[in-house]
Amino acid sequence: MQKLELFGQSYRISSRLFFAFLLCGFLIACSSSSSSGGADPDSTESGETIETDEVDTIELDSGGTLLDSTAIDVPVSLTAASSAILFDFSMDAVEGGMTTARAQLFNPIGATPEGGFPLVVWAHGTTGIANSCAPSLSFASFSNEIAIGSLLAEGYAVLAPDYEGFGTPGIQPYYVRESHANSILAAIPAVHEIEGNELTAEWALAGHSLGGHVALSTARAEQDPAFPLQAVVALAPGTDLVPLSMRAFEAVDMEIAQGQLETAAERVFFINVNGGFVANALPFLDPTFDPAILFGDDVDDLLDIAVDEEICGEFANSVNNTLSVHLDSLGTLTDFGGLRRDWFTEPALVGLLEQQALNDEAQSAPLLVVQGDADTQIPVAATTDFVNLQLSLGTDVTYELIPGATHSDVARSEFGVALEWLVEQFPPQ
Repeated sequence: MQKLELFGQSYRISSRLFFAFLLCGFLIACSSSSSSGGADPDSTESGETIETDEVDTIELDSGGTLLDSTAIDVPVSLTAASSAILFDFSMDAVEGGMTTARAQLFNPIGATPEGGFPLVVWAHGTTGIANSCAPSLSFASFSNEIAIGSLLAEGYAVLAPDYEGFGTPGIQPYYVRESHANSILAAIPAVHEIEGNELTAEWALAGHSLGGHVALSTARAEQDPAFPLQAVVALAPGTDLVPLSMRAFEAVDMEIAQGQLETAAERVFFINVNGGFVANALPFLDPTFDPAILFGDDVDDLLDIAVDEEICGEFANSVNNTLSVHLDSLGTLTDFGGLRRDWFTEPALVGLLEQQALNDEAQSAPLLVVQGDADTQIPVAATTDFVNLQLSLGTDVTYELIPGATHSDVARSEFGVALEWLVEQFPPQ
């Protein structure tokens, strides 16, 4: 029996003809909903759940403005935090105009250093794209406590944005480079407006999985000189979609050829779940685009679940069940009707994907990339390709490939690798 995880949710796959996915139980049971006025502190007992109402796109003068802030209970797992604040801020919407976004700030225990607590932004991994998957709804559900807790224990204040789309009538623009960068860069000046908090203008950025893509996107966006970015950590990062997809399917083929069918099945599962989120976000770039054309008959009818799920994880569960039925019916991994291998050759997408590419330019801030060689979500070859090209472009890159580490390990049991490097680049005061 083998365990796999997606955004903090656990699955196991067992041998039965082929390898049916058996859901062990979702860790997420979020409720959707919110007031632009912030959360009710009474609704955050033990830091477990934050109730919020949806906030509409609004007319504002500029991004990065603090709209509201509320003190909330410190999550019970963050023993190194002295306080927690939920706040709303304005940001540039990827489709134009302004929208409201949400973030949390956690302050460490101890006296405030001269100049303020050094600030690290934590960019979370994939949770989903529907409102039920907003990380601020339930801190305990999304497996960020080890990384954030470690940063707090080291003396950093930690800013954790939700990303654009969460808490609004739409969805998260998953894997849309501009949206991710805007979500982080607008949160920086806003958090400095919160009364009573003292933070350094300098900051660092760490992200895992999708959050790695967010971190890389942010590092390549135009920076505000008033808030200098000092260092970037990308843990098992999502890099450019085309090479990432090609390498993922190559890994599936290799594992099938070697008889590693359980591992290959995990990859097919992740390809289709994450691919479904990407496909649903493509209309942000081209409103006429139909996401379903990228998928075969087994998955195309499931895509609306990702947009509308009221309990976060319904879409992953649906893909899990569909793949199980296919394999139990003597189907194979190669004839599963999921994401097409040539999806990125669709004429409507070629130019859009080129615009979204990260690896055609260097970044100025020092970069640490950490990858586990047992990762079944992000192919090691894709990460290595990315690092090598960044080195050729002149980026200051440190690459740590950890033997035996899985996708989640690099943000949990192996997070000390990232923390040690970050302390050297951006020392706590």
